[in-house]
Order: sequence, then C-alpha cells, then structure tokens
Amino acid sequence: MLTTLRKRTRLIMIIVAVGFIGGFLLGGTLCQVIQSRVSGEENRFLAKGIIGQVGDHKITTNEYRNAVAYTTDKYREENQLRDLTNEDYAQIETRAWSFLISEITWGKLLQRCKVQISEQEIIEIMKANPPEELRTNPELLDSAGNFDQDKYLEVMNNPQNQAYFANYFRELAQMLPKEKFRIDVVNSYRVPGPEIAEALLVTNGQWKVTSLYFGPRLLTEKVEPTEEEVLAYYKAHLKDFRTRETRQLRYVKFPLAVSSEDSAEAEETIQRAFSQLEAGEEFNLTMLDYSDLKADTTSAFFLRERLDKATDTVISKLEPGRHSKPFLTDYGWQIVILDSVRQDSLALRRILVRVKMDAEAAAAVRDAVRDFIERTKEEDFDSVATNTDLTVMRARPMVDQKPNLAGLNLSSPSQLVNWAKQARQGQVMDAPVRGPDGFYVFELSELKPAETQEFEQAKDPASWRVRQEKEKQVWLAQANQVADEIRAGKNLEQYAAENENVELTSEEFSGLFDCRRRKGPEFAGTVLALEPGQTSGAIETNWGAFIIRCDSRQEAGTMTTQTFLQQRQQQIAQEVMQGLLKEPEIKDYRDPFGY
Repeated sequence: MLTTLRKRTRLIMIIVAVGFIGGFLLGGTLCQVIQSRVSGEENRFLAKGIIGQVGDHKITTNEYRNAVAYTTDKYREENQLRDLTNEDYAQIETRAWSFLISEITWGKLLQRCKVQISEQEIIEIMKANPPEELRTNPELLDSAGNFDQDKYLEVMNNPQNQAYFANYFRELAQMLPKEKFRIDVVNSYRVPGPEIAEALLVTNGQWKVTSLYFGPRLLTEKVEPTEEEVLAYYKAHLKDFRTRETRQLRYVKFPLAVSSEDSAEAEETIQRAFSQLEAGEEFNLTMLDYSDLKADTTSAFFLRERLDKATDTVISKLEPGRHSKPFLTDYGWQIVILDSVRQDSLALRRILVRVKMDAEAAAAVRDAVRDFIERTKEEDFDSVATNTDLTVMRARPMVDQKPNLAGLNLSSPSQLVNWAKQARQGQVMDAPVRGPDGFYVFELSELKPAETQEFEQAKDPASWRVRQEKEKQVWLAQANQVADEIRAGKNLEQYAAENENVELTSEEFSGLFDCRRRKGPEFAGTVLALEPGQTSGAIETNWGAFIIRCDSRQEAGTMTTQTFLQQRQQQIAQEVMQGLLKEPEIKDYRDPFGY
C-alpha cells in the first residue's frame, strides 16, 4: 500500500511539474524569454508571438514549438537506444529551424502549383509499399522466404497497429506531394532529337585528329605594348578592372563544454541510484528518482545490433530480471536491467544520468558573452579578446554579399548573414550567434566596397592583356594564311615539314570530354563539328591557334538513348527545382540565450 502510494505521489509530482511547464509555455512566457534581450523591429514581432520570417510568412511560437516537438521525435527514432545529450538538443533546434524553412518554402510552391494528394492515394501507396523494416520481418515472410503481401495487409488492418501505421501515413502525407511535383517536373521536359544525337556522339565518339599549332614559337621578337596602348585598353575595358565588394568577418567563440566536475557529479548521482537499488528499491521507482530519461518506466524492445558497444558488453553478462552496475557510455552514466530476450531483440529499462554542464557554469558563459559584447562598445575587439583569453579567428570573406560560412557550425546562419549585409566596418554584432557547442560573437573587421581600380593599380594586368592580344594577332595572322594554303590543296604534313616553328600533332580522344580536358573547349567544339576527312579553318584560343583535320570518327561508347534521356530530364528537373525552391529572405528573431 505504501509503495503504491509512494509511486503515485511521485507520478503526481511529475504531472504537476509537466503541467506547470505546459502552463509556462502556453501562457506566453516562452515568448517573453525569447524576447528578453532583443529590441526594435524584432521586439515588435516577438511581442506578437512571431519569432521569425521566411519571405512574407511569419513564424509563430506555436509553429516553432510544434516543429521542435516533431524533430525531437524523429531524432529519437534515429538514435533509438541512445538518449539525447545537450549537444543533441542544440542540433534539434537547428534541424527544427531548417525544417520550418523548407516546409514553408515547399508549402508555398505546392499551393501555387495546386499540387494535392488524397487520403485514398496515400492508403493505396501504403498497401503497395510496406515500410522497409517490415519487408524483412520474419513474421511477414512465406515458407519460401518471400514477402507475403496478404500477411502485411492483415497487420496493416489490425487495430493494435494503428499508431504505427498512423505515423507511416503522416510520413507519406508529408513526402508524397513533393515527390508528385518532382515527377511532374521531370516528365514535363522533352529532349529534342538533335540534342540526343549530339549527346550520344559527345559521349560515345572516338576521334583521331591531326592538328597544326601556331603559338609563341612564331614570335621573332618580344612584344612590348606602349603606355598609350595600355591606357587605351584600360579605358575601353573599365568593367574588367572593377573589384567586388568584400566583407571580412572575424569572431571569438565561447564554448559550452562539460568539465571534470560535471562528470564527477554525474558519476556520484548514478552511484546513489545504484546504492538505492542494492538496498532493495524497485527499479522503476529509482528511475523516477534519478534518471534523465523521460518518465517512461515501460520496458522497451531494441534490436541487439543497434546497441552501442558498452551497453552490449554489459547486457551480454546479465540474466533476465537482473540489473547492471553503473557503467559509462558516450551519452552518460547508465544502469540497465534486462527484462527479456527474444531472438535478435531484447527488452530493457535504463537509468541514465547524462554528463551535462552545470547550470551555474552555463549561466557564467552567457554572462561572459554579454560582458564581451558590452565592452566592445568602448574598447577594441582585439583588446577585449586578449583580455578575455580568447583567440580571434577569421571567417571566410563575403564576396558580393554571398556568404561563405564553411567551417562554422551555426544554429541560425541567416541571423549572421542578414546582419553582415548591413553592418558597418568595425561594428560588432549586438547578439551572439548560437552553435551546438557554444556562442559566437562576430565583428565586421573590414569592408571593401566594389570599385574600379585606378590605372596605376590596373596597369600590370592591363599590360599583360595587351601583350597577349598583340601576340595573338601574330600567330592568328599566320594561321589564317596557312588555312588559305590548305584550302588551295596543301596538306598539314607538307606545311609542317616546311615550317619548323609550327607543331604537327596526331592524337586520339575517347569522348568529347576527354578532348575538352586535354585541349580546351574551342578545340573540342571544332572536332565535334568536323566530319572524317574535313579540315577546319584557323581556330583561336588564348594560348595559340589551331588548324584541325578529323582523320576518323566512330561510336564505341556505352551511353544509350534511354540513359541519356533519363539523365537529361533529371538534370533539367534539378535545375528547375533549385530555381523554384530558392529560399526567400529569412529573418530569425530568436534570442540565442532563450532556446
């Protein structure tokens, strides 16, 4: 009786706690937490329960909360036995935000194109396409080891499996409209016949060619442009000497990392739980007292192959009904009890104590971030960083306002990008950017606007280009003269024998891509246009001129018409989809300290 009452008391306390948290969120306090340290336009939106925008769509706190809940469930499914760490929860926030942006963008596109899918369509697809995990389930195979569709339909129609198939229905409902639209886009493009023929030749063609090369060996004296020629070229090509806008970002990182004290505290907690078990307490009640897992005391089945190595080693030494000693895993300290074993699956319960950052230490990091930002209002960014024992690092520069955030793991890159596009040189971002394992504070250290270079700065490259043009005129003039002689009856071999400064080369190419890689696009394009026995005129490139003869051509590749059609349709569809799904402007009003 006392044990039952004790259990109920603990459950009542949990329900009260959950109810308090639910009321805390539903009562709008979440919005107040997010709002606590932002101002201006962001504050006005947050006061209305809006935490961001994707184009003209305003993301509400309810939308965001639902996305986080959905993403958390998906994340738990992916990781099964492994409980979620602090880093996992930060990753969930990032995924939820990306999921929202993707779904809003897709939703607008599907609505605009009136793409819909009916409930009956989804059910028919469910019947014809069982989940992959059920295709190999021994209970759904016939005597020959093949998947039995009738058994699957029985399982699908069993009311006891309603929750499982309801989840499968939701996944298909989310995925199928997008897939339906993709299929429509792929099938909307028809590849013209001439394009097919040329593509097969490009891939399957095998060429033998002979060419004359007219290059620098023809120059009898060094070409030097005059000052007037260089200046005239510069004035005629000013756009070629225009620099691009460059924004250089620098940052310091405040890590959120567990310490040895945090690890010792978790170990101490798990040892107290073990002592309670050894004193005769029920496993479920000890779970409620100590475990970081959500309060679900029901035994859960796991595939043996999904266990991490540490847990599998401990489980292999347990008999059903016995619990383990505390042991350390990658995700925290753990005690497990083995309830039962069934073929390649086993049922167990766990007490898990994560090694997590102390609340006071996390608060100290947040205070340090705020203090750093405040000090940069009066002091130099480098000086504040030095006095705080932080290393200043450079991000990859933004060129023409196109971000390059490679190497930076940020929960909301759009916050940084939107700020950097408007910031002044020397300005420090007034709020940190959250990452899975810490906070980043950014400074726009250098802003170089797009501008036309002065002549003295552009003089050397302009001189090089004028020199290149003058050299090109020399070898191109001779190549055109030789082309006239070839048309008059002289062949390539005869001319090369008479002119040692002209190179004669015979080559074989397996496909046009091979030709382009070795000789350049101008050469490859000419080869493609020539029939066997034909000789081209003078072909100009940046490093010389060519006269090309096609000696032979045959098709010996493996590309088929059907393969090319599929590849070409997929390529066009991908390009169209990228254009249609281009993300609109994104604004993130979330406070990095509040989520």
